[in-house]
Formats: sequence, structure tokens, C-alpha cells
Amino acid sequence: MAEIDGFELPARKSEFLKVVSLCGGTMRTNEVAHELNVSPSTATKVLADLAREGYLEHTPYHGVCLTAKGEEYSRFLVRRHRIVSLALSRFGLSPDEACQEAKNLEGHVSRALVDRICASLGHPVMSGCGPIEHDGDCCPCGR
Repeated sequence: MAEIDGFELPARKSEFLKVVSLCGGTMRTNEVAHELNVSPSTATKVLADLAREGYLEHTPYHGVCLTAKGEEYSRFLVRRHRIVSLALSRFGLSPDEACQEAKNLEGHVSRALVDRICASLGHPVMSGCGPIEHDGDCCPCGR
């Protein structure tokens, strides 16, 4: 996959991909719809778009699973969310508030900025949302 800059997908599609990743990489369409509080037809449309773009494999009436491209990008999405959330928590927001505000902001945060925030926080390994996975570009120390 080409270098990820953080703006490959709009926020709505990113949220769908992130949910599939956090739920183990494989989900039924109705589960995605329920998790994101959207109609099954909306979920079907967005998941089909993500499949056409190569992020998911979609089998109608059965569900979706991440492709290698989707797995790589969703790891970035989860990392971005957790780092932004952790940074916001440093401004006095509760973990729940930081998580919600991160959802509102993360679509506007580039990979370069995520890496800089991560470095400024000392390459943390945990946020209020869960463990933070590092990559070689951000943290060559192998954390």
C-alpha cells in the first residue's frame, strides 16, 4: 500500500473500517449497522464502497472481512484515534470526553501530526481507549 497520510477515506468510511477492525476484522452487515446505529441499507452501501476500494472483502448476505490494505489502514485509524484521545485527555477531559472529541477531530489529523503527537507524549503504549500500537516510522525503538 502507498504511504498512508491519514486522508485516504472520509470520516464516515473510516469509522466503518475502524469498527470492523475493533470487532476482530470480520463482521456481519447487521452487526456493523447496529454498532454504528445506522440502517442495514446504509451499512450495506458503505461496506460495498469500502470493498470496491479494496479495504474489505464483502460477501452479500454474509458480511465483510478486512483485506491486507484494510488491515493496514485500520491499524492506523485505531492508532490515530487513541493518540488523539490521549492528547486530549492531557487537557483535562475525561476518557469518555476525550474519546468523543477524538472522533470529532481525528479525520482532520494527518499521519505526520499523529507521529509528532506520539513522539511528544513519549511514545505511549496505552490510552483511555486501549493499547497504542506503534509503527517503525513513528517509533523506530520497536515499541
